[in-house]
Amino acid sequence: TAEECLFRGASGCSAQVNMGDEFEPEMIAEMGALTGQAIALGMPVLGMVYPRGPNLVIAEDDSTGGVAHAARLAWELGCDVVKVPWTGDSDSFASVCAAVPIPVLIAGGPRNGTFEELLGIVEAAMAAGAAGVCMGRQVFGADDPAAHVRALAAIVHGGGSAVEAAALLE
Repeated sequence: TAEECLFRGASGCSAQVNMGDEFEPEMIAEMGALTGQAIALGMPVLGMVYPRGPNLVIAEDDSTGGVAHAARLAWELGCDVVKVPWTGDSDSFASVCAAVPIPVLIAGGPRNGTFEELLGIVEAAMAAGAAGVCMGRQVFGADDPAAHVRALAAIVHGGGSAVEAAALLE
């Protein structure tokens, strides 16, 4: 609950919905309940919404692969910020960012590939309107997490390029 988050010293809380999952209805109900509690306490809520379950149905003309709908779901449930996966290109991710009036964060990126490739995705996402990143394993699993955070910050907060950010890893 939001009250438990506050009790434990959190400044905000988060909830996740996996669209298309067999438990999607329960996840939606839980996110809605959490945002209702958090609003009453003045706490921001991060909605983490992923279109990836076995029952997921995506419209044929949806260039975002359901990600714009995911962002919209978080906003309509009362989230203050939303974390979504990269859509694969800047144009479709710009559509995601335009779909909601709340900040859109890009999730950690693909499990395969290099961190330098991820920096390119972050640069493209920021150019498309992302407000930032929300990453775990890409940073915590790195040999030098601090350098990886500096590289991400160079793009997100410094407006740098992926090439400039990658140089910070050397």
